[in-house]
Amino acid sequence: MPFFEESKIKQFFSMVADNFPGSEIVFDAPLTLDDNVGAWFDMYPQEQRHAMRSVWSEALKDWWEKAPQDQRDEVYDIITTLKTSIKPKGKEWADVEAWWDQLSDKEEEDALRGFLESSRRSFIKWALEDAKEITRCDNRITVIDQFPLYRNIPRSLVSADIRRLMDYSDESGRFNIFHLRM
Repeated sequence: MPFFEESKIKQFFSMVADNFPGSEIVFDAPLTLDDNVGAWFDMYPQEQRHAMRSVWSEALKDWWEKAPQDQRDEVYDIITTLKTSIKPKGKEWADVEAWWDQLSDKEEEDALRGFLESSRRSFIKWALEDAKEITRCDNRITVIDQFPLYRNIPRSLVSADIRRLMDYSDESGRFNIFHLRM
């Protein structure tokens, strides 16, 4: 849901209500489009943040090799706006990787934080503060429930790091589960 424009989301819900009256839908969505990704990143000790930067770099490389050119161009544009002492010399992965490898630890961390915040603004198109917002666009829709994404997941089943992420998400209101009836 977060990757579609609000008008498309409303159209989708109306189409479901038109074609499947009485049906129910459950989905998750971000509660806010704020840019405070850094608060989540800062919860971790320095050595874990370093490991996260390495994993991010590998994940971006894997994505880059498979992504369409227009998406790579969009990500490249985000990268070139980051506040770093140097910029990639070109748009190929080797150029981006060489740029990343030249950054200091502090610049890497700042670049990752800036990238996450900028890419969130670029790719996340829709957030839902309250499920009642959907009912205002179509009065056939009723809210059954809304709750934090990880509320019903036992914390004893996960590692301390995952528990920290779950607690942060639920306490900060990052994501909710929405249950609606059409």
